[in-house]
Amino acid sequence: MPFFMAQVVKNMPYIIKVDKQGRLVLPKEVREKAGIKENSQLICTVIGERIILEHFLAEKIQEAFRRLEEIAPSLDLDVVEEVIGEDKYVDREYALRKIGFRRGN
Repeated sequence: MPFFMAQVVKNMPYIIKVDKQGRLVLPKEVREKAGIKENSQLICTVIGERIILEHFLAEKIQEAFRRLEEIAPSLDLDVVEEVIGEDKYVDREYALRKIGFRRGN
């Protein structure tokens, strides 16, 4: 098979069946490519008729906050008990809820 055809076949979408209970199984190759192991958490986003699954890695989020704190040490990124008014937009938990990593108000 020519190289370009091998690439097309390699990147073909997977057809996954959903059972009566609404469950599906991600093929082994997909799990391996995404680094998904047993008990991994996925973020599910629905946009129109598209379902987007992303591997959730809390360590990557924490690392992003660590890098942000290194880049901008003058920012106060500490978690506070309750944030009111416009300051809520710099609250870590509020930000995580807004980007879909936490559920809540």
